[in-house]
This record gives sequence, structure tokens and C-alpha cells, in this order.
Amino acid sequence: MIPPPQSQSSQRFQFIDLLRGWAVFVMIETHIVNALLRSDVREYASFKVLTFFNGLVAPSFLFCAGVGLAITLYRKWQSYINFRRSLWNYVIRVLFILVVGYSLHLPFFSLKRLSVITDDRLWISFFQADILQTIVITLLIILIIAVISRSQSIFIYSLSVLSMFIVFASPIIRGMDHASLPIWFRPYLTTDFNSQFPLFPWSAFLTSGVIIGFLYMRVAGNWREQIRLGLVLLAFFVLWRYEQKGKSSENSLFIIFGQESLLVYVVHLLIVYGHTYKWSFIMYFGANLNYIECLGLFAVLALAMYIMAYVWHGLKKWNLRTAKSVQFITLALIVVSFILRES
Repeated sequence: MIPPPQSQSSQRFQFIDLLRGWAVFVMIETHIVNALLRSDVREYASFKVLTFFNGLVAPSFLFCAGVGLAITLYRKWQSYINFRRSLWNYVIRVLFILVVGYSLHLPFFSLKRLSVITDDRLWISFFQADILQTIVITLLIILIIAVISRSQSIFIYSLSVLSMFIVFASPIIRGMDHASLPIWFRPYLTTDFNSQFPLFPWSAFLTSGVIIGFLYMRVAGNWREQIRLGLVLLAFFVLWRYEQKGKSSENSLFIIFGQESLLVYVVHLLIVYGHTYKWSFIMYFGANLNYIECLGLFAVLALAMYIMAYVWHGLKKWNLRTAKSVQFITLALIVVSFILRES
């Protein structure tokens, strides 16, 4: 049976889920290799090639976030610029992601221990700008620009100027001395304080995604970063054509990963990098594995993440109210555990 056609206002673009799902899939491999691969293996040229292609993950993730916002903004432009409920619902969702991003870097999963921290180095680790933080801050800035612009044409023009500013200003801003800035703010400007994804230049991938997303909806720094952005756009186009031919399955690994990307991101990160958990990969194995061993762990973890994401996605489709209840209870248990835990 052929499903009824969806209107542009309600259609979910699966090729975006495919690209995001591919990014999540490769991200699991990237984190396993970066955390567990032996140091002597990293000296080979094969590792440098792998590192380059793994470097496509973050730009893809950011680009998809931008395209996703573009589709939402295009469909709900009047609601957003007039501060209606849909805008505040979106803001609450992204602020939740910000809380999740910071919680992943808690030096201790105990409110009592956090309250007596005197070592600034621990707070530096906590306030680092990871990809979730950069996504949320950039999304909020873009929303502010949209509300101020009022016109979609002015919005796209303003965002284009901002994107060029981010790219060209990045070397200057990252070369400045940020030591005197607040500990929570400076990680967004430089990599000097444990930050892997400062706003300059990483937010440019997201703003580019918004621009490309708006253009798509209407017609429906250095050479390495330029190549990466080009490859992301190429993957975007290829996966769009793939969807148009009707070959993508709703239950495919990449679709499920794309639609449940936040869940997979958080859980796999805790499993690989959970320094406070003895059962995490980095604590149990250490950086002592070869490529074959990393590949095996990657396959096992990717399969486990797919099963988890598939079950959760199925629960939401079966009964959204039940899924929200499970989510609320889980989050409540985590918060209570964090408050009551002694160490």
C-alpha cells in the first residue's frame, strides 16, 4: 500500500535523518578508536586518513542541526517571530539539551561533592564547550536573529554575513588571550580550556546548514574545513536522492540513529568515556587495543545502541504518553541519585 502523500508542513525529511544517523554511527567508531587505540598504531598513515574522515562527523552533526532548525523556522516562521507557544516549546527542548551537554562533564555525580570543589581544573573540564553546547548556543543566537529580522530574506542575509564573520574571524579570536574571561564563557571562544568545539569556527557549519535548509525549502577557515563542508553537502545531496528513490526503510540503522541521535549520543558517550564508572570502555580497556579489537567493540556497541534506539523509538510510536512517563521517571531517578549520592 502506498502511503498518502505528506504535506510540506508535516513531512519528515528522511535524508536528513540518514545523514544524522550516519554521523552518529561513525561517531561511535570515532570515540572508540580515539579512546582505545594503541599509541603505536596511531603513528601509521592509515590512522591519519581515518582521522580525516572521522572529522566529518562533527560538521555533519552541526550541519544537520542547522537544516533541522531551518525546516522548523520555515514552517513556523510567524509563530516563532511572534513569540507563540511553539517558540517556547523549542527553546525548552534546546535548553534541556544544554543541561544534558554539561551533565556529561560533571567531575562527580554527586551534588554534595560538587558543592565543596575548590580545584578550578575540575570546573574547567565541566565548562568545556562540547558539540551539544555549541549546537544549543548557536541555535539560540539564530533564533534571536530571526526574531529581530522579522523577514526571511533579511534573516538569510544576516545569517550569511554572520557565517562569513565566523569563518574569517576564527583565527583572530582563537589567537587572543582569554584567561581573564569568565570560566564558563571562555571555552566558547578557544580550544585552550579543554573545549573541542568552540563557537569559532564550528558554529559556521550550523549556520551554513540553516542557510542551505532555507534554500532547500524554498525550491523543494582552512582548506581542510572547506573540503569537509563540501563532502557534507555531497552526502546531503546523495542521501536526498536516495530518499527520493524510496529505498530508505523507517527501521534502518541510520534512520533510527538519526531520529534518536541525542539518546544514542549520550548513552554511547557514557559507555566509552565514563571516567567515573569502572565499567566504561576507557576505564576497563584503556588505550591498549588494535584496529581489529576496536572494530569489534564498535560493532557490538553500535548494535546495542541500535536495539536501544529501536525499542525507544517503537515505544514512542506505540504510546507517546507512556514514553514521556518513562522519560520523566528516568530523569527524576537520575536527578535524585545525583542529589543524594555521597561520592
